Amino acid sequence: MKTTTMRRHALVLALLGMLAPWLAADAATLRITATNIQSDAGSLVVWVYDKADDWLSERWRTRKILAVAGNRVDDTLTLELELPPGEYAFTVFQDLDDDTRLARNFIGLPKEPSGLSNNLRPRFGPPRYKDAVFTLGEQSVEQRIRIN
Repeated sequence: MKTTTMRRHALVLALLGMLAPWLAADAATLRITATNIQSDAGSLVVWVYDKADDWLSERWRTRKILAVAGNRVDDTLTLELELPPGEYAFTVFQDLDDDTRLARNFIGLPKEPSGLSNNLRPRFGPPRYKDAVFTLGEQSVEQRIRIN
């Protein structure tokens, strides 16, 4: 009986030891300040990605939605997300119709005010993940994004 109990304790300790790096991983703050918000309509939506294959799809890693009305100061709105250290890219848009989806025209361009991490402004073709990706370490990161 004692041997069985000791084995169980050893197994639990081993499992906790394997999980410790994930349990101890501190989250860092990603602060996104969106500027050029022209009205109180709708919500500000942020989709955060951690995989190039998911970039600009609805398969985001995490998202945050914040009503514009009551949170906008002049033409600016700031929101924060807690994320584990890693590489990320995001899109932010003012969801004017509050359907939590980015409205696009017939060729796929955004119809709602939007922006990308690193304030990326692609000239030709769709934005690339590698141009929008940034590293979030143990320290907070702030990105100021002008939405258009």
